[in-house]
Amino acid sequence: MKALNTFLFDLERMQSGMKSSSVFSQFLANQDPTLHPQFYLKLDVLMESIQTIRPETVGITIISNNGFVYNYGYSLNMNFTKDNFNKLSWLKEIKKNNLNPLITNLHTREYSNMDKGQKVYSYVQKVWDKKLRSYGYIVIDFKPELLQNILNNELDSAHSSGTFIYNAHSFVLSPDRSSHISFDSVQNQKTGTTIYTNANMKYLLFKQYNAKTKWYVAEYFEVDEFYKPVNEIKLIAWLITITSVIVCILAAMVISHRISRPIKKLQQVMINVKNGNLDQKFNFKSKDEIGELGRGFNEMIVQINKLIKSVSKEEKLKKAAEITALQLQINPHFLYNTLESINSLARIKKEYEISNLIVLLGRLLRLSISSFEEKIPINQEVMYIESYLEIQKVRMRDPLEYSILLDDGVKDCLTVKLILQPIVENAIIHGIDPLRTAGQVNIEGKLVDEFIVFTVEDNGKGINPEELEQIRDRLKNKSEDLSKYRKKVGLYNVQTRILSHYGETFGISIDSKINKGTTVTIKIPKEVCDDNEKNANC
Repeated sequence: MKALNTFLFDLERMQSGMKSSSVFSQFLANQDPTLHPQFYLKLDVLMESIQTIRPETVGITIISNNGFVYNYGYSLNMNFTKDNFNKLSWLKEIKKNNLNPLITNLHTREYSNMDKGQKVYSYVQKVWDKKLRSYGYIVIDFKPELLQNILNNELDSAHSSGTFIYNAHSFVLSPDRSSHISFDSVQNQKTGTTIYTNANMKYLLFKQYNAKTKWYVAEYFEVDEFYKPVNEIKLIAWLITITSVIVCILAAMVISHRISRPIKKLQQVMINVKNGNLDQKFNFKSKDEIGELGRGFNEMIVQINKLIKSVSKEEKLKKAAEITALQLQINPHFLYNTLESINSLARIKKEYEISNLIVLLGRLLRLSISSFEEKIPINQEVMYIESYLEIQKVRMRDPLEYSILLDDGVKDCLTVKLILQPIVENAIIHGIDPLRTAGQVNIEGKLVDEFIVFTVEDNGKGINPEELEQIRDRLKNKSEDLSKYRKKVGLYNVQTRILSHYGETFGISIDSKINKGTTVTIKIPKEVCDDNEKNANC
């Protein structure tokens, strides 16, 4: 209650200004009746300056304990003595409070000569002279309208149904309009309480306590009127919320339809494709996610059609290859049986060298037709190489020696079929034969990490640098074309088959020096036979 506290502060300033004056102190200390009139003029000058703080006051009274009374701003009843003042109830109350000021309840001015019936509030405080030997009471009167205006400016009078201002004993300020509820119902309730009247009215009660005046200000409001602004805001909020929900639902329906329509269309296209109709196309030109999905689906259908045509073509080629393989299998069988007949004849004629060659050749034929699998165990590949080298030893006029060294475990691994024989054949025909001297071929197979590395080394004539670079370039860039179209079945054929099975990380590398020989290195991944392969080939 800022305005009320400001008013009380002004009253305190007024009494403080009086107390600080030497004239005021002398008045309290005076005990001589003959000197009493002399203080009136001096005190009037003081009071005139003091009253400028609160011009609304209607009288200032000073009562000393020596029995003298001073009045300012009104006509004093000369018959109203100090004893009469001491009998006033509010003066008795200030005596109990000692030095604490007091604002009285509304009372009449019996000490006034002209307007005894006028009702006023009074600010009362006990004061001492500067030597603290005499004391008295300062009484500052003000009309109830002043207090009412101060309180009304602070209270929400526009919406309030009524106000009670009271202290511990009685009313200080009665309601300024017809009260709808009784003072007892207000006094006994806490702030925030809802009060019900006999007329089925509901009021909200709010209280404030002022420590300086020791007053309670109780203001009550009709519930419907009090919550009217809140209810209006709630109504507006509900209208806005409902409108927003309706707009959102409509917007969601429109957006959902725009999104679901192309999705349903795409779904139908997918169902048609699922049923085998691959000529479908999703026609939707938007650039959003659905459009991107549709374009991706169309590209997928195109690729599927290409793959179907490719698979169909490969199936036809595979069937043709199988028929050709079956046909070709007849010739090795015929030759093998024929060689067996020749071998029997050679043994009868005791041509044991011829018989041995026929046996070796037959073994080669048997190994070549024993399996049509792409990959075979390395031990089978080595058996084929041994038979081939034995035949070459008999064929060659000059001695041929060879060695085959394999790390433990290499023989049990798989390799692409016939990758060593063409390399060995090249070493003998192009490297050793032209020298017409004793030849040496060394074959090694090593495990290096997860790889298998074969080396085929000969002591032949070697390859000149220009031709070696040409061979290396062909191995790197042209092996497939050379083996497919130019019928190069040796080095390039092996390189092509290794790349097709294992990728570009693997393959053949070659080193050579003139008159010192050539070394061919083959690198393939380590691949162990599984159970099915062991049953079939391993």
